[in-house]
Amino acid sequence: MTYNLNHTILKHIQLKKITFVLTFLISIVTSGQTLAELYRDINSSVVVIDIINVSRESEGEYIQVVTEESQGSGVLIAEEGLIWTAAHVVQTAEEVQIEFLDGDIYAGTVISSVAQADVALVKIKGDFLLKDKKVAPIGDSDKVFVGEDVFVLGAPHGFKQSLSRGILSGRFVPAHLSNDFVKIEFLQTDASINPGNSGGPMFNMSGEVIGIASRIYSNSGGFEGIGFAMSSNVADKLLMQESSIWGGMESLLLDGDLAKALNLPQEAGLLITSLSSKGSASALGLKGGTISAKIEETELKIGGDIILELGGITIEDINSIFKIRKIIAEAQKGDVITMTIFRNGKIVRAKFTKQD
Repeated sequence: MTYNLNHTILKHIQLKKITFVLTFLISIVTSGQTLAELYRDINSSVVVIDIINVSRESEGEYIQVVTEESQGSGVLIAEEGLIWTAAHVVQTAEEVQIEFLDGDIYAGTVISSVAQADVALVKIKGDFLLKDKKVAPIGDSDKVFVGEDVFVLGAPHGFKQSLSRGILSGRFVPAHLSNDFVKIEFLQTDASINPGNSGGPMFNMSGEVIGIASRIYSNSGGFEGIGFAMSSNVADKLLMQESSIWGGMESLLLDGDLAKALNLPQEAGLLITSLSSKGSASALGLKGGTISAKIEETELKIGGDIILELGGITIEDINSIFKIRKIIAEAQKGDVITMTIFRNGKIVRAKFTKQD
């Protein structure tokens, strides 16, 4: 009786081992097939974004205009030709060109951008024909759990349609970006993210966009297994549910020693380092920097305007920018908005009327 019981238990254990091995092998095969199928299903939604930026550099008494080309990625999220990408890809773009997998190339225009969350909305100019392209479905980033498989698709270093796979490694909510308007949440992953991936989609294993590739954490300058994508829920709230705003400028918050070094008349300000002639900041007559400098290990471009107050909101910290964005977004056409800037060592006050 004892022998028969042990023999039965042994057979049961062996059967469980065989079942586990078979299940494991099947899951690997299925997972590989699923990823390949997912790629074929959604790859037509992923685009390469080519950018032309124009900056101004001081050369003695002269100002030299410098044209630079850069590249990023994006994803088609609406039949009307709406594309999500990273803000830093298009923040000061003069020209935007969008290339699809099938070779179709379109001109684009930036509709909205939130630099603090590093997300932007671009629209294809003119008539857009969907043809064989697919609109990527947007997923709920709150329903993706740490440890789940994800994959990133984009054009790292210009290699178009490059796919990298990993897991959701964690969630990162920067404390300095906490505010009353939206929780800025980055999704951490070990899926490879490199220059050119910026703005490309992070997908879950259902083929839904759950993030927009943003940045990496690196000591070497290359990918070290820690990459971040802005969550789709944040992107959706900021780009699709709120009013469209594109300042078209890169800026740097000046506070502490930086504010003192530039002789600000208050504790903080927003330095405009560069801007696009197509954005609303340029339309207001604001000016970007022209002189490259380094102050206490911080590299920046000075000589541009420093915003001290806008819409009644004094610049105090990074959250002041969200408050200003909210005021501008909620202002009606024809409303007058005040602005105070620090230009060439002098305080300049101005008013402007919202046009649309």
